[in-house]
Formats: sequence, C-alpha cells, structure tokens
Amino acid sequence: MFDQEQFRPQMHAALGEVSAIVFDTPDFREASFRFRDPIGPGDNRALAIRPVTVAGEPKWQLSRAGLAENKGRGAAKKELWELANSSNILLEAHATAADGAARHFRVTKKGHVLLQRLRGNVQGARLDAQCPDDAGSCHSSLVTRHSPAEAGNGHDRRKDYPLARFDSAQLLLALGFAGPDGALKPSMHAKYRQVNEFLRHLDAALDELPPGKDPARPLSVVDCGCGKAYLSFAAKAYLEATRGVAVELAGVDRKKDVVASCRRTAEVLGWGEPGATFAACDIADFKPPRAPDVVLSLHACDTATDDAIAFAVERGARLVLSAPCCQHELQKSLPANLRPHRAVLRNGILRERLADILTDAFRAQILRVMGYRASVVEFVDPEATARNVLIRAARVTRPGTGTALADYEDLREAWGVTPYLATRLAALRPELAGPGR
Repeated sequence: MFDQEQFRPQMHAALGEVSAIVFDTPDFREASFRFRDPIGPGDNRALAIRPVTVAGEPKWQLSRAGLAENKGRGAAKKELWELANSSNILLEAHATAADGAARHFRVTKKGHVLLQRLRGNVQGARLDAQCPDDAGSCHSSLVTRHSPAEAGNGHDRRKDYPLARFDSAQLLLALGFAGPDGALKPSMHAKYRQVNEFLRHLDAALDELPPGKDPARPLSVVDCGCGKAYLSFAAKAYLEATRGVAVELAGVDRKKDVVASCRRTAEVLGWGEPGATFAACDIADFKPPRAPDVVLSLHACDTATDDAIAFAVERGARLVLSAPCCQHELQKSLPANLRPHRAVLRNGILRERLADILTDAFRAQILRVMGYRASVVEFVDPEATARNVLIRAARVTRPGTGTALADYEDLREAWGVTPYLATRLAALRPELAGPGR
C-alpha cells in the first residue's frame, strides 16, 4: 500500500474540485464516493450525495447502505471532508451538474491521483489524460470543439463568487467595493476577484482540516499585515453567513492610520469586540486575544510575510494562508559567483525572479519541517495581480518528518543561503539556522 500522507495533498486538490461541484454549483445533480474500508453498516464502502428540497429549503442527501440523511451545506461538507481526512482512503469520486460539468478522480494502487475534468454546455468535448508528473499525480487537459453558432457563448455563464452566496451588500458598501446603488466600482473589480479567490481557498482549506477544534468555540482568525482588511472582513462575513460559525477577527498592521480605518469599518458593520479587534504594532510583537485557528496574510511586504508565517507557527495555528508580496532579503544574500548559476545571477531581473521562487520554496519547506502540510498554488489570474502565489498550509497531527528537514538542508546548501524565516524560527528548530549536515 502506498504512503497515505504522500498522496494526500494531490487527493485533497482533486477532492476540492469535486466538492466545488457538489456544494458550490447551483445546478449540482449527483455525486458518488468509494472508500477502501466500510463507512456504514455491513460491508458498505460507498457514499452518494444528491440535492433535495425539504420544506422549501435546499438540502444535501447523504446515502449509504440504504440509509439516507438530509443535511445543510455546512454539515454535509464537514462529513465528507472528515471521511476524507480519516485513516480510511478515498479511492474514487465522481460529481456532475445538470449542465454536464463533471469531475472524476481515482487513486491508483501506487497512489497516483488521476483527475478528469469535463466542462458543461459544450458538445463534443473530450478528456485527454496526461502522464503522471514527478509529484505522483496525473492531470487532465480538456480539448473542446465548438460549432460556429456556439462561438462567443462560452463565457456567458455567471461566475460563482463566494461573496455572491449571501447578502453582502452592506459589506461591499462598507469596504468601498460598491457604491450606494449596490453596483461594483470599476476600480475595485481586480480586488474583488482577489478576495473571492482567496475565500475559495479558505473555504476548501477549512474542509481539509482534521477534527480538533471545539465546534462551540468561535473560530479565531488573525490577519497579519492587514492593511484595510478587505480579506479578513470578507472572511468573517462569509464564514458566518455560509457556515454558521462565529468568527473572532483580529488584525495587526504597523500603520496607525490604517488600523484606525479598520476600526471605523468594523463600527459601520456593527462588529465590536471581541468580534473584530485591530492593533497597530509589528507582527512579532502582536499578542492576539487568544491562540489563532487561522492566520491570513495578503501581500505583506518582504519579510513581513515571514513574520506572519512565524507568528502562525509559534502560536500553533491550524491553518495558514499567505500570499507573499515583494521580497528583497534573500535576493541580497544570493552569492553573485555561485556556480553553476552565475549566468543567471548576473542578470538583475532574473536574479530578482529567482529569489522570489527560492524564498517561497524555503517558506513552504520550513512549514513542512514544522509539521504542516504545505502547498504553493496560483490563487488568482495574473490579470488581477502579478503577486498571485498562495502558500497554503494545514497543521497535521505529527511533526515534520526527517525527509522534510533533509530537503530543506539540501536547498539551503545548494544556494548557500539561510532564509530569514529560518532565523525567526530557530528558537523552535535550531537546525533550521544551524550549520546543517
């Protein structure tokens, strides 16, 4: 049997796409899931989900071994992801919508995740599977054939934005995204897309977390380098409206005028303490009201992103979502004559871009050493922002493995640098900033 922890990140990514059709598509039709071990009475290993309406309210019906339960969106998602995060292994999943959109994945005997995507409202679409990559997953590409009459109609379908899933008019007005007439301001379109895509990742990441939080306790969310706190205000409103959980938001930023603006926005929204609190200080000096469950960081400049990640690790946050901004610290540290990379490092623009990639690679690997399951993904299209990389990390029940530390040391020795984040966390793991092997 394959190593379950090695294949789980690819499985979670594939399940996230299946889950999006089940819970975030208005015309969802049906879904089925097959597990390695029984999940119900007898030898049953299958779970089926379909939409139903009960007393005029939309519900999700979960069926196994002939038993059916109707649940709300949040409870149904929670049950599915708890099964996926258990010791049982999800071997296959399939979900379709009424317009023909579908996602299907299966896990091979070696742990490769094979994912197929089918777009809706398109005739003659076919899926071409590609070979597994080095990460052990297999991606699929969609080749679509349009008739002349269909050309130009492929983008008419309304975009499903998280902020459109609940009454967000007051929120959008308070944040300055929309005017008094409720229309979205043209200047805020890019920021609106950023926040919505960030919310998608937050929603999916919360589903992937293993059980551990007391459901009766409010979810503690800390926004490091919050700025005007667009993201964290939207996260609080979205999670409370769609998941029915109380959220205690805390934001921290160096600029006093920005913090004062956040406090005024909280007042407009009617969020007093402890629902929303803001502090003007360095991230490293911030003392949150209580230990955070989720730490967010959207475009904190240079080493402020590292301070946000270190803050999350030091306080045992269960989830970290960080979109880095500009960085300069590692770029200055790269040796100019490092062989065999001198041809790259002598070019300023290439050196800068290489340093960006290395910095984020170090950040993700250090999180793995510290016991987090980390991935680096693109969270929004480049047209919205050039800084569209997202580091997503969930704390697992066991500490980082020896392989994680060895991979970090290989990276550090290959480039002859010690990243700032390693020195920030040296008190917890001295070997991160030590001499290495």
